Amino acid sequence: CRRQSRVGQNSGYRQCRNSGTMKHLTSWQFDPVSGEYREIVPEIAARGDSDISAIDQFHSKTILLMGATGFVGKVLLALILERFPELKHLVIQVRRKKNLSGEHRFYSEVLQSPSLRMIVNRIGVNSIRKKVTIVEGDLSHPMCGIVAEQLAQLTDAVDVIINTAGLVEFDPPLNESLITNVYGIRNLIDLVQLLDVKLVHISTCYVSGKRNGRIPEDEEIVGYYPNRNNANDTHFNVDEELAWCEDFINKSEDRETLRRGGMERAESWGWINTYTYAKSMGEQLIARTPELRYCIVRPAIVESSLNFPFPGWNEGMTTSAPLVLMGSEGVKSWPVRRDGPLEIIPVDLIANGILIATAAMLADRSEKVYHLATAADNPVMLPRLVAFLGMNARFKHKHKKTGNKLARFWKTYIETEVVSVQQLEAQRKRVRWGLEMLQAAFNFLKVALGKKTMNPYLRSLRITRRQIRQQQQTLDMFLPFMIHNSFVFDTDHIRQTWKMLTPEDRQRLSWAPEHIDWADYWVNIHTKGIEKWIRPMFTKQARPAVQSPPRAPVS
Repeated sequence: CRRQSRVGQNSGYRQCRNSGTMKHLTSWQFDPVSGEYREIVPEIAARGDSDISAIDQFHSKTILLMGATGFVGKVLLALILERFPELKHLVIQVRRKKNLSGEHRFYSEVLQSPSLRMIVNRIGVNSIRKKVTIVEGDLSHPMCGIVAEQLAQLTDAVDVIINTAGLVEFDPPLNESLITNVYGIRNLIDLVQLLDVKLVHISTCYVSGKRNGRIPEDEEIVGYYPNRNNANDTHFNVDEELAWCEDFINKSEDRETLRRGGMERAESWGWINTYTYAKSMGEQLIARTPELRYCIVRPAIVESSLNFPFPGWNEGMTTSAPLVLMGSEGVKSWPVRRDGPLEIIPVDLIANGILIATAAMLADRSEKVYHLATAADNPVMLPRLVAFLGMNARFKHKHKKTGNKLARFWKTYIETEVVSVQQLEAQRKRVRWGLEMLQAAFNFLKVALGKKTMNPYLRSLRITRRQIRQQQQTLDMFLPFMIHNSFVFDTDHIRQTWKMLTPEDRQRLSWAPEHIDWADYWVNIHTKGIEKWIRPMFTKQARPAVQSPPRAPVS
């Protein structure tokens, strides 16, 4: 046989001259994290181990979904309705919102979301009413706020709870983060035990804290804190930590003290922020509960949909949205690691992963922890993302006819650059000095020319300073993900579980992050989705393009 190949092709096949048959050759892919080529073992999509049938499991089971009003929750709900009509029944908890009941909110808000509208039109509201039961409740209340009558109806009726609910801010006041992400988990555990059901809990990969390199899925959960010396280190105890938190909360007088105190406490243990600190404590409450049947699904940074329900769907201030908006508005200097990836994953892959884990959980074949991430299979390097941000700005502003010409020139033709933290601080000092000089000049001219002439300039300068300050605060929030740490989360568990599904399951629930074309995704799908779905919210509400605090990597 003689290899028939051309440079630049990655077909991985050779042809035997005599037989004419095609035989598979080894394929290779460059891994920019390790700097080496690695062998790619081809997947045969139609062949699974068939140890688990998601279709069969869902056919005879009832799911209680919590957090269906959130970004991940809506896409997960859409996926269930679209891909698994066999599901026996779906119970959805929806929180009351002012004068709107949970049920009214579900039909008037959730089902009207663009992520669900096409599916609702296709299958019909009446069909959904037959398949779905709405229960009102709130994770922060005992038994998650479900009243006794409904609890009685759910007993012996529900098989598994999927919890996607949670507070998804990086640095909220400490008490607010604990209410949902820790005390809410206590209430959730009580509900799971009362109903005697299984639990699929959605957390975040970043409970790992300040780490570098590969993050395994099989680390001990109970007693974990990122700064621990070894697996036998027992300094961290959730009960003792919550006692400290409650004492601190009682002594604090304002929200800023609670916000700053939460961040400082989280960082002292090695977590990135209050969000990941609280989520880790929630995980530990689950893992230490005797005889609780659970698995924990940890997504990385959740971004716009790749394919489902349609390319580019986004909602709310998802994690990279502030960065995309800042890039399109002229931010050119980005402090990122030159040798590190950004762990991002489209929301529809997250929804697929949750259902894969749920099917395994129902079949008693699940792992305790599932990372849902991409860098282990298909890393997108941070300097490449900086280049994508520049491409987006050029595309957006090159043919614009309105606005300041100098600003358009800056946004279109000045290239983005990777800088160090030191270079960033030096640039900020120069900007502050320039703004202070402008302020002094405008104040002088105000005396000479009068308030009427100079007040518009002073007002514009105040707005500019506020926008720059917000951009700087937002960027600082992302430094742990972009330059201080370099994460690569192992994803062996979801890959192995996906291979256990039947061929038909694998057609409905794809798991193939290695096939994502990041350039196409970022430029043509993700950034366009943010411009379409996210930016209008701020334009409509007359807010700055970037809002602080940013949203966290989940829900």
